[in-house]
Amino acid sequence: MMKSINISTKITLLILAISLVAVAAISFFSFDYHLKANQEKFATNLGVIADNRAAYFSNYFERAGTAIKILQNSDRVKGGGSAAAAAPAADDMAALMGGAPAPDAVSGDTVLNTSVSTDQSMSDYLSSQKYVLGVDEITLTSATGAVLASTDPAVKGNLVDPDGVTFDRAKSNLYFSAILRDKTKKNYYTYAVGAVTDNAGAQHLIFIKLDLNVPYKVLKSYQGLGTTGEVIIAREDPMSRKIALVSPLRSDTTAAIQLLDPKDPKDKFVAAFTPVFEGKNAPVQGVDYHGHDVLQAGRKINLANLALLVKIDKEEADGQASDLTALFVYAALCILALSTLLAMMFSRSLTRPLYGMRNTLGLVAQGVLPESSGEKSGDEFGQMSTKVDELVQALKNSADFAQRIGEGKYDTAFKPASDNDILGMSLINMRNNLIENERRDKERNWIVRGVAEISEILRMHDSTDELGEDVIKFILAKIGAIQGAFYIVNDDDPKHPVIEIRASHAYSRKKYLKGKFKFAEGLVGQAAAEKDTILRTEIPSEYVTITSGILGDQRPRCILIVPLITNEEVYGVLEFAGFQKFDPSQVNFVKELSLILARTIFNIKVNERTRKLLAESQEMSNELKEKQEVLRQNAEEMQATQEELQRSNQKLEEQIEEVNRTQSRMQLLLENASEVITIYEEDESIRYISPSVESILGYGQKEMIGRSDIDKVHPDHRDTFREIFRKMKASPEEEVTMQYEYRAKDGSFMWIESTGRNLMSNQAIHGFILNSRDITERRRAEQEQRMRSKMQALSENSLDLITRLEGESISYINPVIEEYTGKKPASFLNQKVKEVELDSSILEGWLKVVEEVNNTNEKASAEMDFASEMGKRVMQVNAIPEFDESNKLESVLVVSHDITERKMIELEIQNKNKKITESINYAKRIQNAILPNSRVINKALPDSFILYKPRDVVSGDFPWFVQIKDDIFIAAVDCTGHGVPGALLSLIGYFLLNDIVRSRKITEPGKILDLLDEGVTTTLRQDEDATTKDGMDIALCKINMAAGEVEYAGAHRPLYIMKNGVMDEVKGNKFPIGGGIFKNQTNFTNTKIKLEKGDSIYFSSDGFPDQFGGTEGRKFGPKRTREIIEQVHKLPMQTAMNTFDEQWEGWRGDTKQTDDVLLIGIKF
Repeated sequence: MMKSINISTKITLLILAISLVAVAAISFFSFDYHLKANQEKFATNLGVIADNRAAYFSNYFERAGTAIKILQNSDRVKGGGSAAAAAPAADDMAALMGGAPAPDAVSGDTVLNTSVSTDQSMSDYLSSQKYVLGVDEITLTSATGAVLASTDPAVKGNLVDPDGVTFDRAKSNLYFSAILRDKTKKNYYTYAVGAVTDNAGAQHLIFIKLDLNVPYKVLKSYQGLGTTGEVIIAREDPMSRKIALVSPLRSDTTAAIQLLDPKDPKDKFVAAFTPVFEGKNAPVQGVDYHGHDVLQAGRKINLANLALLVKIDKEEADGQASDLTALFVYAALCILALSTLLAMMFSRSLTRPLYGMRNTLGLVAQGVLPESSGEKSGDEFGQMSTKVDELVQALKNSADFAQRIGEGKYDTAFKPASDNDILGMSLINMRNNLIENERRDKERNWIVRGVAEISEILRMHDSTDELGEDVIKFILAKIGAIQGAFYIVNDDDPKHPVIEIRASHAYSRKKYLKGKFKFAEGLVGQAAAEKDTILRTEIPSEYVTITSGILGDQRPRCILIVPLITNEEVYGVLEFAGFQKFDPSQVNFVKELSLILARTIFNIKVNERTRKLLAESQEMSNELKEKQEVLRQNAEEMQATQEELQRSNQKLEEQIEEVNRTQSRMQLLLENASEVITIYEEDESIRYISPSVESILGYGQKEMIGRSDIDKVHPDHRDTFREIFRKMKASPEEEVTMQYEYRAKDGSFMWIESTGRNLMSNQAIHGFILNSRDITERRRAEQEQRMRSKMQALSENSLDLITRLEGESISYINPVIEEYTGKKPASFLNQKVKEVELDSSILEGWLKVVEEVNNTNEKASAEMDFASEMGKRVMQVNAIPEFDESNKLESVLVVSHDITERKMIELEIQNKNKKITESINYAKRIQNAILPNSRVINKALPDSFILYKPRDVVSGDFPWFVQIKDDIFIAAVDCTGHGVPGALLSLIGYFLLNDIVRSRKITEPGKILDLLDEGVTTTLRQDEDATTKDGMDIALCKINMAAGEVEYAGAHRPLYIMKNGVMDEVKGNKFPIGGGIFKNQTNFTNTKIKLEKGDSIYFSSDGFPDQFGGTEGRKFGPKRTREIIEQVHKLPMQTAMNTFDEQWEGWRGDTKQTDDVLLIGIKF
């Protein structure tokens, strides 16, 4: 076969094969190396992102834990806000919510909020701390979850344990509950819970609600994660050990919290979280919840027992490396095209076999690159041989160069055959790209290692001075600078902060430089003020000079100044000087470190401030001990002096004792006085008030002295109170007496009578003096006496027989007794009840009702016969208890009201009602006789129901049913009115419908209603007498089950159709049957509907939707009727009827039924 191929084809195939092999080899090695380097770069990037996010959430949960600790140490929470911190624990709520702290108590939460009022409630206190601590909600509960106080108004009663173990675990340590999702607000939240023991020994739980929507915004920052990367947070359930995804997913931010089972072998995604919860690193490669291969990195958030996973699809990560494939294919195609062209040009010039080049080209065809041939002719063949040798040498050089690049020897010298050598130039470009990628990877790895190394240094220090020394030495060694300085912002004076140098090094030696800059002063101040890095290569001669024993004084060639910024606030500055310009990697390295250093300085400052406060506290404690020692020595000296004075003062004490006894007697008299003595200043504020105010009004002396008490006077009597002072000022020599109501300490009002005198002229008193006494009981007695007088007058003139029984005697009886017995009231007074001359049945009735009052202390009533001179009477007896001042039963007032005439009328009404009821019941039997038989209807329409609820015994609504062969006629008829009138009208409608359909053979519903309207109008003579407006509404259906067809006509009533799950409504005509002749009245409309199996129809009288009820007393309404139909149309009709009945009765409730109710449903 080879003999048949010409030499031009052979040359072309040889050149193409060599080119393809070279390009394929170089492309394979380059692609494989770049793919691995790209995956390593992404793995490093994911680790940095995971560290950043984990640190953010750790800090967030640590702040919540700090808030819990602050509240646990709060005296306000421990004491429950009570004035006596050691109040009994029998009433937890009282201990937590009542009273103000003791005046000498040092509250631990004054550091939190010094503006908290001592008399505010625990809820108000928690609300104030909520904003100070920066949390969402704070709830204080008992150990069992009973809510004691909360800033969340929605939290009441008992707080449910979020995950079943929160209450138990929070009692021993800080605990973060399961992360939950509010389905209404669609937000995530969790609880930080800690236990606190109050001063009474009772343990309570502090719940801090954390809204995670704000921190979760950090998860939605996908910078560096491409289009498929995301950050996922998971939590391990402490009971079931299942893993829940508790953060929004990038592909579905509205998804609910998902549960993963670590025991499920099919779920490979959960395998990434298991080592993270164990404190290990997650595998670099894994499978996500979509089943995609991913690159991943995991970190554990210890405080909240969460695992954070950062992932990106491996396909996307490898996509950047895969883009090289197109480049390699393009280069191969270009080389192939060029080789083909050259081969064709050379092969055309060969007209005879090239014996001299056969062996050489044969070896080249086999992939062997031989040495150059010997002598060459000067003709074209010799030139071709020379070119072949040059081609072989070029291919050898290219292959050797490609091999060395594959071995990583990027410094191999290589020169293309010419400027147009595409293969050679491509190899050089590929080498340059590989060198640049390697340089970038080394630079990034160098920075990452530097960050890790300085992190170790930062963890070793808690002082900015020591930190500065080690940081400067480390960075100088890293970036090759000669001199460096570490500045800290001193904000002791917040209005004038300065930047102070804390550490400096030059030539690896510590320098003791001192200096400070204001913001915007010098390059250091400028960098701090502008919050930007300064890199200067033009250094002023006076800026800085570096002195060395070998080099002498030299000026640096480059200055790098980087501000330390976090949270948009400058905490310090780094300054470096070098003899060489800092390259971009060194500058980026210092910038990377600046953020970490700023956060570290912030934390150290917080710690230093805490230590400083602790040291000051200890120093003050030592000073206090020294002063106590001095006071002890002074006390010893004073004791000796006192012993000397004791003897001389003994006599004086005896005199003082006598004075004290006199004052005690006076104090005792004032405390037990029945009056309150008050001395007012000229501005009507109280200067002095006697101790008896506590026993009379309940107030202490200290509460009253120094302020006006006008606010305690009843608003209706404040003008009277002011009038006392006005009169005393107008007439100083006269006494003024007034009565008014005054509020006591317990909030009740009592009547006070005050007598005032103006003693401003008396130098000893110099004020207004008021003697006040409690006259509440006196006024009550006076009022009671007035009421008794009024009652006496009413009783004397009453038509009822009124008797007061005290014990077993009659203490009062009004003159009415004379009308019934002919005896004067005096013959009954002060006599035993059983001894008076009255019928024994009357006395027994009175004593029986009085005995009931004695047993219950409540009013009792009874009816009894009363024998009198006017004959036998019927009395309504009411026995009313009367109590004395100690609320004990004193007497019973028996009021006997003559109801004889009312009883006679009631008896007559009962007889008439009985006759009417018998007539209505007979009418009911007649109406029931004409109603359709349910068995006949169920036989014709098996899946149907009739819900029939008359409002009265007889009804104005009635169902009508007739079957003629295959046609079934069924109607819901609503006649005007209800009860007997409606029932009479229903008889007219019933017989007219039967006549029209059965006798006159009319089958079209529209024509049936036309004739029914005509018949009702004629029967009720409404064509002659326009004043008669009675009529009826109707919904009439003609059903042919065999044909699956329904014809409908209606007057004021609609037909509801459920066809294929969709509701349709056919409205009836807007005029009734009968009721007179209406304008614009036309014939009734006849509507035909085709129905299939499973379809259903519903129609009713207006009593069903017109029923009033519900919480607002509104109508049931057609809309609600349609909604129920849509709910039940798939159910069996008997079940649907029960649903209609239950919802209608539930709506009606205790409301009276408005109208007769008739509802019919039929399913096909």
